[in-house]
This record gives sequence, structure tokens and C-alpha cells, in this order.
Amino acid sequence: MLTFPRELTDEIIAWIPIVCDRVKYNERETYRTLLSCSLVCSAWLPASRHQLFLMLHINTPERYDLLVSRVLHSEKMRIHLLSVRSVIFVTRVNDTLGSTDSLLRRPFVHEFAGHLPTVTHMAFFDQSADPSFNFLSHPTSAMVISRFSLVRSLSISRCMFPSFRALCRTLTALPSLNNLELNLPSWPEPAADLSTHLSHGASTVRRPALLALDVIWDTDFPDRRCAQQFMAWLSETATSSSLLELRVRVLNWEHVKIEDMATFGPSFLRFGQGLRVLDIYFDFGESGIPELKPFFCTLTSLKIETLVCSLPHPTQLMELILVVESDSSPFNLSYFDGLEALDATLRPELFKELQAMKLHVYYRKEKRDPEEGPAKSILEAVVKYKLPKLFARDIIEVSARVLPPP
Repeated sequence: MLTFPRELTDEIIAWIPIVCDRVKYNERETYRTLLSCSLVCSAWLPASRHQLFLMLHINTPERYDLLVSRVLHSEKMRIHLLSVRSVIFVTRVNDTLGSTDSLLRRPFVHEFAGHLPTVTHMAFFDQSADPSFNFLSHPTSAMVISRFSLVRSLSISRCMFPSFRALCRTLTALPSLNNLELNLPSWPEPAADLSTHLSHGASTVRRPALLALDVIWDTDFPDRRCAQQFMAWLSETATSSSLLELRVRVLNWEHVKIEDMATFGPSFLRFGQGLRVLDIYFDFGESGIPELKPFFCTLTSLKIETLVCSLPHPTQLMELILVVESDSSPFNLSYFDGLEALDATLRPELFKELQAMKLHVYYRKEKRDPEEGPAKSILEAVVKYKLPKLFARDIIEVSARVLPPP
């Protein structure tokens, strides 16, 4: 039987997750392909098993229980947990409401603490059905999660915390955390009589010291208050001087008042000391927007110029990204009234290192709207007219994308 060198088959197997991701196969197909490779012969088993354990995707109680009984509690198999670099823990709320057997009841952080020493990324999704069973809500979770000492990247999506302090303890307990993504987290609404800092008495702490922050919040009043509270607290940590990339996505923008400072309050300005990338995503919801002028007025209210002028080295901002998503057509020139304010704000003497100012528009195509190619040309003509100075610097990038049908 013709055999290939072990190094060659190992390299081929290592490319399976990458290739599957590029051709948009789902995680299940990647998993099945690697399982098939592990059954080909004994020579293929080590490389296949290594790839299978690189990422633990836990999305059912059955998968979690098998992982505990056959791997964690097996002296022979436990060694393979040293291969794990990423953990994704998913609980679908619709699948867990009223259920007596839920992933929310599985104490992952407590059971696996100390057994995943090489994990660098953790993600927790949709853990909001019942906080009494949420392992992130347990009083000792913050202490135990510190044993995941190499975790640099953490994603928390639609998780419910029993208190704001529970979230703070979780973030400060991870010694290596430098990349945080928060997608609509929740906790009991802050009291109405909180101080303007909304920080619950938080003092300056050295953790987390984030390099990148990606946050998504809705604009309903409770969510806005939670967002203000979180950003104010984070501005009191080392992140205020360490942050390099800030990405903010605001949902249902039409409900935000200009004076609300884009949901996040005056503490937003505290994150400009070392900022290199500022990415603001405006989702105007199903109703669309009658015009974009309020958008640019609101952008001005963010005091980007004040933020940049206050930096120790104001020339270090390298990339400003503005993304607009709307169900209405954005191709009326009057919609862009106010865009010219950016030409006055992004002055060359302040932004010598600015390499890119990007405007991306995602729209729901109507009958008379142009296709993506012509739409991009229209937007390019708009920015050339509205932003002549920036256009002359050849740093503007424009794109238009049609949203898929709802």
C-alpha cells in the first residue's frame, strides 16, 4: 500500500478547518471531516485528534456530558485537553426555557479550571434563560475563572449577570485578557440616582488592560444605562490608557438622542489616549432612516475632534471606520448633509498618521436602487464632493453592500 510521509498527511489534516471555513462549511461538517480522517488509519489519528481538540464547541448537554465522562474523567484521554486553544459554549435560550436538562446547569468553569492551561480564547453565548443556573453567575466563578490564566480573548453574548459587580469580577480575574467582545450583556438596571460616573464606586484598577474592545448595545433605556455604567467603570481601569482598537455597534439608532453621546456617555472620551482604530457601526433598524444628517450630527456630538486633540500623541489615530446599515435607500444626496464636518475635523496637522477613513453602507435594495457596483460609484462621488481635503489625501475607502432578504 502506497503511504505518504507523516509530515505531509499531518499538514493536510491541519488545513481542514481552514478550508472548510473558507468555503463556508459549518462547524458540524468540519467536525465530521476530522472524525472521518481519524478513522482512516492509526497514522492519521494523532493529527486528526489534535485538530478536533483545538476548539471545543459545546452546544448541547449531551456533548458536554461526554466531554466530562470520556475525556475529563479519563486519565488516558485527559492529556488531549492540553491541545485546546479555544472554547465556545453556546446555550440557545429557546431550547432551554422550561427545560430541566440545560447547559446552564453545567458548571463548565468550575469543572474544567486547571485542565485547560493553554486556552487563549473563550466565548459564552445566550446564557440568559435562568441566572440561578448560569455558571457565570455563581459567586465563586470569578475566582475560579482566574485559573484560565492564558485567556487573551473573551466573547460574552446575551449573557445575564446577577449584578454589575459579577461582570467586573469576571473581567478583572483574567490576568492575560486584552481583547473583549460584549454583545448585549445584561444585569439589573442601575439605580436612577447613581452618580454621573455610574461606576458603583469602582476605583482605579490595573485590570483589565484591554488592547481591543468590541461592544454591541441596544438603545432602550435599561440597556443604555447598563452601557453607560460599564463604559464608566472600564474608563477607571488600565484600559483607559491601553486601548488601541475600539469598535462600537449601536442598534436602533433612530431612538438615540444626540445629547446621549451615542449611548456611552462622557466616559467615551477617556478611551482616546492611545487609540489607533475607531470603528463605529450604526444600525438604524427595520424602519430605516429618513436622512443621514442626524447621523453625522450625532457623530459630531461624539466630539471626535476633542477626543483626538486631547491625546498625548494625536497623530497616532490610523483608521476611522464608519458603517451605516439601513433598510431604506441611502442614495439621495441630501441624506449626506453634515458629512463635510469630517473634512474640517480630520485635519492633516492633527492626523498625520491617518491611513484610512472608511465609509461602508449596507442597504436593503429597493426596485430603483442601484446594484452594488453603481452604488459604490455614487458614494465615491458623494465623498469627493463632501470631503475634498480627505479625498485629496487618497485615504478614503468607500463600499456599498446589499443586505440579504430578511
